[in-house]
Amino acid sequence: MVPKQTQSTIVLILAVLIGLSIAQTSGILVSPVAANSLSFQPLTLKTAGDVTPILNVGPSSQTVQAGALAQYQISVSQGEATKVFLVSRGVPSQSVAIFTPESGLADPSFNSSLAIVTSTNSLAGTYDITIVGVADGQELTREISLQITSTAPQTNSSVNTIPTLSLKVEADQSDYKPNDTMNVRGYVMDSSGNAVDGTAISLQVDGPTGSEMVFITNITTDSAGFFQAPLRIPANATAGAYTVFAAASKPGYNSATTHTSFVIDNSLTPSVTILQLYATDATGNPSAVFSNSQTILFWVVLQNTGASIQGMIWIQILDPKGTLVSIQLQISTLATGATVKVAFGFTPSSTSLEGIYSANALVSDKLISQGGTFLANANAQFVLTE
Repeated sequence: MVPKQTQSTIVLILAVLIGLSIAQTSGILVSPVAANSLSFQPLTLKTAGDVTPILNVGPSSQTVQAGALAQYQISVSQGEATKVFLVSRGVPSQSVAIFTPESGLADPSFNSSLAIVTSTNSLAGTYDITIVGVADGQELTREISLQITSTAPQTNSSVNTIPTLSLKVEADQSDYKPNDTMNVRGYVMDSSGNAVDGTAISLQVDGPTGSEMVFITNITTDSAGFFQAPLRIPANATAGAYTVFAAASKPGYNSATTHTSFVIDNSLTPSVTILQLYATDATGNPSAVFSNSQTILFWVVLQNTGASIQGMIWIQILDPKGTLVSIQLQISTLATGATVKVAFGFTPSSTSLEGIYSANALVSDKLISQGGTFLANANAQFVLTE
């Protein structure tokens, strides 16, 4: 998961390039409190479905030298289509876990790869790492083992910094009707990709005119870093695009905020969400690990349930030092109800830095220099090796 500082850098760089100041966001949610009778009503969490998903991870163990990386393959099988989220627990310090992709639809299966990138400062030892998949309201776990060996004396060169939370939030559907039940859900991780439990989450839903419809607090993340807040949409809900704002906080961490959107009935304004952002090689095989001079494709899958627009889809690439090395733009028609998938190509030079890179995708309704507004964003990471 991209650190908060990197997310802020991404947005600020783009703002400078196109002449607009953008407010930075990050995210965590809070647990529900009662709302008045005319607003969204918090509900009891639904129980899991009858079908038990299956989570497989392989290999079960690997051994790498400090500074190298280990790769695992993950699959989630489910009898019916369902959204899957992946997180990890127990990733060693001075290391980063990267899922590619980190979420998607199991219909009937969902496949992902996990790269655990160690550093030369990662302490030697054997680590038990838990892979957690959430599907159909059920948390599935598998244990893997990672042994890190050291080839040189290690020094403690780490700097005591406050870790930053990373928050993802979504509605379980993109559009609803009055009296429907919706479920706002998400997860919280740290900059190493570890799930963060016990995080306080707050949630605010704003209506089409920007007025606050409900404010929910006192939700906390579970051991997998996940949370959810079911809500009943009122019978007199106004048609249009709604925004869910989320915030997360925990002592000892920098807090985070983020947002997502959904539509009730129909909307005269766009309501765009990025469903997936992930990297593949030139043949379309998902991966988080690439070499210099290798062509990388970044896939952005997005959906618009609001009014049709000519969407501006951006991709930014930052190197391990946070330097912008590529920015690209595509213009695509985002029709009402349409799901669009676009690809951006990036070929690092033979002299590109090795290490962890950040990719950030953004969607705006027009060019920012022409008064456009950012509607959605997502981020991912990948690794360049020799």
